[in-house]
Amino acid sequence: MKLTLSKNSKSYEVDLNSATSLAIPYNYNGEQPNFYNVPKGEASPLTLGSFTGKVKNGLGCNVMVLNQNVHCTGTHTECAGHILEDDIFIHDVLTPEFILTHLISVSPIHWSETKERYHCNVQENDRVITREMIKEHVTHSIDGLVLRTLPNSEDKLTRKYHTRNTPFFTTEAIHFINDLGVIHWVVDSPTVDKYDDGGRLGNHHLFFEKKAPYKKTITEFAYIPDTLKDGQFFMKIEIPPMQLDAAPSRPFLFNFLEI
Repeated sequence: MKLTLSKNSKSYEVDLNSATSLAIPYNYNGEQPNFYNVPKGEASPLTLGSFTGKVKNGLGCNVMVLNQNVHCTGTHTECAGHILEDDIFIHDVLTPEFILTHLISVSPIHWSETKERYHCNVQENDRVITREMIKEHVTHSIDGLVLRTLPNSEDKLTRKYHTRNTPFFTTEAIHFINDLGVIHWVVDSPTVDKYDDGGRLGNHHLFFEKKAPYKKTITEFAYIPDTLKDGQFFMKIEIPPMQLDAAPSRPFLFNFLEI
């Protein structure tokens, strides 16, 4: 199935059959990725009087009650409401559009290997993603940026993140991403900030820029399979209609042709 759409006075043919999900499937009965060692997400049958929401002996129906940490246990998309006191909801911010997007792959380096900055103390062995490495891959204006870290092993699907294995972005990298005009940013780590920056979330504040209209989103805990090669795609991000700062999400990348 093909979809023809126009953007910036150009026409594109999007191959809908090429859709590749960047979401980590949420396994309520098995391993999940985890940030800050929070409790696992759970799904349990509703119990209401004599009713139990679980099919048994061919009778009844499954009615599951979910308890999960949106930010710390799976793929999610967040908006400025994540770091501001205002009621800014992801359901209002994220529109159902096809986003012209660039996928790049980078290898984080040790802090001691760069002269770029960060807003709090950093250890020499902390791993960072810099402006210079992003600039090597993309320099033109883009609406969407998907950033895959290397090596790209499948243990990201269940990885437990801590201070030693959570890469983050330098201050210069965030300024450069803003200069590119990025609106929707996808990463395969649980945060774009240092594991613990004293609660400042400086990179989040820099990206969301603290001013209306709040149209930007960050998708974290994605997994970008190796079958997708670096380059341009169209992206669509699906979320449930939640009045929250973030929601579980399912980003898709689509192949396309310019026509």
